[in-house]
Amino acid sequence: MKRILAFLLLLAMCLSLFACGNTEEPPVPDTEKEDDKEEEKVIEDRTYLLKDITDSLKLHGRTSVTEDGIACDLSATGIEFSAYIEGEVKISISVSRPSNGASTNTYFTVYIDEVRQDTRFNIKSGSETLTIASFEEGGVHNIRVLKQTEAANSLSVFEALSFKGYFEKAPAKKDLLIEFLGDSITSGFGNMCMNGASDAGSALNQDATQTYAYLAAEKLGADHSLVSCSGIGIAGSWCGDFVMKDFFTTESYYRSTSEKYEKTFTPDIVVINLGTNDFSKGSSVTQFKVGVKALINLIRNTYGEDVKIVWAANMMGECMQTYSKSVIASLGGEANGLYMCTLTENRQGGYYHPNKAAHVAAAEALAKFINEKVLSE
Repeated sequence: MKRILAFLLLLAMCLSLFACGNTEEPPVPDTEKEDDKEEEKVIEDRTYLLKDITDSLKLHGRTSVTEDGIACDLSATGIEFSAYIEGEVKISISVSRPSNGASTNTYFTVYIDEVRQDTRFNIKSGSETLTIASFEEGGVHNIRVLKQTEAANSLSVFEALSFKGYFEKAPAKKDLLIEFLGDSITSGFGNMCMNGASDAGSALNQDATQTYAYLAAEKLGADHSLVSCSGIGIAGSWCGDFVMKDFFTTESYYRSTSEKYEKTFTPDIVVINLGTNDFSKGSSVTQFKVGVKALINLIRNTYGEDVKIVWAANMMGECMQTYSKSVIASLGGEANGLYMCTLTENRQGGYYHPNKAAHVAAAEALAKFINEKVLSE
C-alpha cells in the first residue's frame, strides 16, 4: 500500500512540474511583416506633380526643384522615368523669357524605350500640356524628355505628368558622367539649318540633343550635363558682361545671377569647348591664358583634383587653341589628367557654325579620343 501511495505522489509531482512549464503555444512565423510585403501597384489614371515625385525620376543635367516643378533651363536638361503605362502619357511644361528678354519658343526631344522620336515637341509660350506617347497595350516603358533649346533663348519648368499606370523604380545612373562647358557650338546654334539661313540662332534652328557633346556622351554610354551659352568665352563674351566662370558657378544664370550652383553630382570628365568667342572678341593672349588656368582650377576646386579635363577645339577654326594648349602643357598635360582633342573644322551650319553632320562626326572623334586616351588609363 505504501508503495502505491509513493508512486501516486511521485506521479502527481511530475504532472505538477509539467503543468508549471512553458504553456505558451509555439510562435507562428510572421509572414505578413510590412517590410516583406511588396508594395501594391495600382493601375489608375493620375496626374503627378513632378516636384513631389523626384524619387521616381532620373534628372539629366543641372536641374533644380522649385515650388512649380523641376526647372530645366540649360541645354539638354530634362527628366527620365520608367512606368507601367496604359494609353497616353502627357507632360505639362511652362516656358518663360530669360533675363535678357529673348523669345520663349522652346523645343523638346522625347525618347521612348531608348528610341528617339521624330517629333520636335514645341511650346511657344506659357504653360502647355503635350501628349508625348501613346500605347495601345499596357506595358512597362522608359521615357526621357530633354530640352533642345538653350537658356539664353528660354527657361522651362517641367510641372506634371499624367498617365494611367504606376511608376517603376527610377532609371539608374550610368557608370560615367561627363559635363561639357561650351558656347554656341555646344548649345547647337545653327545645327538645324545651313549657312545663309535667316535667324540661325533661333530655337527652331537649334537642337542641343544633336550636338557633338550630347552624342559623344551617348556613344560612351555616359550621363551628360551641358553648361553652355551662345557667345560666351573665357576672358571675353558676346552675350553680356559675364564669362564662363560666372555661368559655371550659378545654378541657372539666366534665371538668377545670384543663386549659386549647389553641386548635386561629380562628373568623371569635364570637356571644355571654348575660345571661339575670345578670338572674335579680341581677348588678349595674356587675358585668355590667365582665364584658362583659372577655369581649370575652378573646375577642380568644385569637383575634385581627380576629375579629368579634355579641351575640345577647332570646330570653327583654330582660334585660341595654341594658347589653351600651352596652358594645359604648363599644368602637366596628360600626366595631370589634362588633354587636348583637336576636332575637324566645319562652318556649313547656320551663321558659319557646324552643321548636324559635323556634330555627328565630332561626337565620334571625341568619343574615340576619350576611350583611347582618358578611360584607358
